Amino acid sequence: MKRVRDLQHELPLLLPTLLAVALLASPTWGALDYHASLALAPVIGLCALALALQLRPLWRRWLLLVASPLVVLLAGSLFVPNCNRVYGLKFYALGPVCSAFVGVAWARLGQLVLPSHARTAAWLGALLSALPPLLHFLTMPQVFAYHDLVGYVAGALYEDAVTIQAPYLTFRLFDLLLWLPVVAVPRPRWTRGLVLAQGALAVTLLLSAGPLEWRIRNIEQTLTQETRVDGQFQIHLPDTLAVDQNLDLWRTDVAFRFGELAQAFGTQPDQPIQLFFYQNAGQKQRLMGANRVDMAKPWLHQVHMVLPDIGSTTLTHELAHVFAAEWAQSPLGIPLRYGVIPDAVAIEGLAVAMEWPIRGNLDPHQWTRAMRQAKLAPDIAQLWSLTGFLGQQSDRAYTVAGSFLRWLGETRGWPVVRRVYAGEALETVTGQSLAALATAWGQFVDDPLLHPLTDEDLMRARLRFARPGLFEKPCALETGRACQRADRLAALNQPRRAVAVRRKLLAAIDKWVARGMDDPELHLDLADDLAQAGEIHAAIAELEALGQRSGTLKLHPLLLAVVDAARGDLLWRQGQNQAAEALWRDVGTRPVAEPMLRTLEVKLHLAHEPAAQEALDSLWLTGAHPVAGGADAVLERLFIALPDDPVAQSLWARRLLMHGQTARALPLLDQVATRSLVALPYTARESARQVMWRYAIDAEVPQVALLTRLIAEASVPPSLVAEWERREGLRLPRVHMPRSLPAGSVSQSKSGK
Repeated sequence: MKRVRDLQHELPLLLPTLLAVALLASPTWGALDYHASLALAPVIGLCALALALQLRPLWRRWLLLVASPLVVLLAGSLFVPNCNRVYGLKFYALGPVCSAFVGVAWARLGQLVLPSHARTAAWLGALLSALPPLLHFLTMPQVFAYHDLVGYVAGALYEDAVTIQAPYLTFRLFDLLLWLPVVAVPRPRWTRGLVLAQGALAVTLLLSAGPLEWRIRNIEQTLTQETRVDGQFQIHLPDTLAVDQNLDLWRTDVAFRFGELAQAFGTQPDQPIQLFFYQNAGQKQRLMGANRVDMAKPWLHQVHMVLPDIGSTTLTHELAHVFAAEWAQSPLGIPLRYGVIPDAVAIEGLAVAMEWPIRGNLDPHQWTRAMRQAKLAPDIAQLWSLTGFLGQQSDRAYTVAGSFLRWLGETRGWPVVRRVYAGEALETVTGQSLAALATAWGQFVDDPLLHPLTDEDLMRARLRFARPGLFEKPCALETGRACQRADRLAALNQPRRAVAVRRKLLAAIDKWVARGMDDPELHLDLADDLAQAGEIHAAIAELEALGQRSGTLKLHPLLLAVVDAARGDLLWRQGQNQAAEALWRDVGTRPVAEPMLRTLEVKLHLAHEPAAQEALDSLWLTGAHPVAGGADAVLERLFIALPDDPVAQSLWARRLLMHGQTARALPLLDQVATRSLVALPYTARESARQVMWRYAIDAEVPQVALLTRLIAEASVPPSLVAEWERREGLRLPRVHMPRSLPAGSVSQSKSGK
């Protein structure tokens, strides 16, 4: 019996260390960085509380509690990638170390306030302290959170550049000020004054949450532009000229997506959907916490995303999450396993099934078939396990889940999918085992007549799906942070500093290259910065080293094409124009994606035009320098210099479309589409598609020429043609907003408010 009691006493001391050992199984969670600190902080904090309540000598055991997991993580760095231990130590200090201090403080507060029920008071207080950030997450747009026993929760799971910022530092500073008197108070008779002081500090903490950015952000004060359809949706946008000029079209596009989903679901949400469209990813991260991912909060009927391209199906994906809330039985509007764990397969699979995105002219069924042929597809049973979805690379998981849910709905009926989303077991609803369903779905997906593929499609699939996911990458967070810093420096025209950041990162991950964990795109980015810094020879050497790799690090053929195209850019910068053009033409014969073929076509077409040298240098070549006025100014000068050139016409017209100047843009695009199909096929096809998109979306655009329409329809999948036809049949009359738009060129207009 004594041994059992001793084990109970020592368990809080051992538990964090055991957890640290378990984390080492993952390259991301086992690295000394944000994820490890996030997992350990609440466990160490609560274990510190339990140890402090034992009334034993505390500080030595507290140090052991904090130090043992850290020693495990540091020792694990011999085989788990750690590329910035100093930054990881900062996360550890702000997370687990501070949480341990707070745990001791909660125990001390319980002993001071209710000596006879210290254990109950301490545990109840500590657990109830999670309610404010939880309620904030449930009732406000933000997905990030701060809590004294946890630290900083970044929110979006797939973020790969989580950093320590000023709000986190100030939160922990106030945290220490709040709890230090509790730990330091020597006598119980001072308890009343202590409680009053604690209350005052807690009120101060609450009031400072907004200004110091721990909690409340009034997003509507930043996204001041607004448009709505009563009973359906309300859109909040940044108040800029570009938004002004296209506001009617965004409203029409949202109305179309809303109508399609209402038809597909057979119902619509019982309250208006709030759509928050942010100007860029940085603004979205500052205001609500998600940087590289768009997301929805179904229980709040909210969607948060960077301002989408008009016609983007990503909007359908996020809206589908909110529509599906009507099917779910949980208060959060999402299916939950055991009432607490989100069912990621059902949540994301249904959204993909409703969006049905076309990427590279292939739908999710075709991509899934290609994935299966490449032996990269996850097993459905594995994907449907509790951790199977999150353990996969996100692209693989989303695509397969979407394919399976779409097949299930179309073959077993969407009421079956609705019942699964509501929480019923798949086997109960369908009367078949998951294995039997997976077999039937696999036979459907693998049918070459239903889902045809080319050798080039299989090659693209191997590149797209073989990449490791966030939780499989070495040094994933440090890579994200370093790339973000380097990109920012390059944008500020400080390429040498960007080169230093990238070289430091590559040196840190160099030891993992032998295990096939190198990311060739990091070297491509380094070559770009080197070229921008004027170190052309060093940039060429970097690219040549990439191209000459062999063994497990040998480049995929499509990545090699990117490297060779960049080498052509650098040769052109050296004045070796013939060699550059020969390399560009060679890359153009390979099975690369159409956007790259179009870029190669533009470069080859403009290479001998003296008036196009600025555009080539600043927009399309590796090592481009930022230009005053940006792409708008460069393309306007190109069009003025070459008003009859089809490439200049197409590029300038597409910029005009972005600024709402449809009447000026469409005649140029129509001319390029019909007159340049032979000489410039990719430019002509993209021009035709732009015309067709605008006609399908905008009720005021006149009927497009038959030839332009045929060119557009021949260069897109049938599903997209069907969407254009549905838009023509379902589009709503445009409602004009009371705004006067300036005439003239983009460069003569204001850039924002």
